[in-house]
Amino acid sequence: MVSPKLDMQRAAGKLAIFLIGVYALVLFGLVVSTASGDPIPLVGWPIALVPAVAFVYSFVAAVRLHRTAEPDQTAVLWRRSLLYAVIGTVLAVAAVVIINRITPV
Repeated sequence: MVSPKLDMQRAAGKLAIFLIGVYALVLFGLVVSTASGDPIPLVGWPIALVPAVAFVYSFVAAVRLHRTAEPDQTAVLWRRSLLYAVIGTVLAVAAVVIINRITPV
């Protein structure tokens, strides 16, 4: 039987995975806009990939969270997963704003 506390912790991991999916859609949008003839500057690509570092750590923690049921590990993993996902989301928003400001109109 799964406890409600573990369910909530795993829900935090699922939210982190959802935010990773949103970031993947942002990257897909950048690729599509570049392929359709509205390219971003070359310096924009490394800026767009900076949030991926935080999202990788978040994804690893979320997967480990869903694979374990030990209370000591889940207490650490759900915070780590959600924290890195929020950091990655903030970095992704900042990257999009920076790319929009350096893109010539």
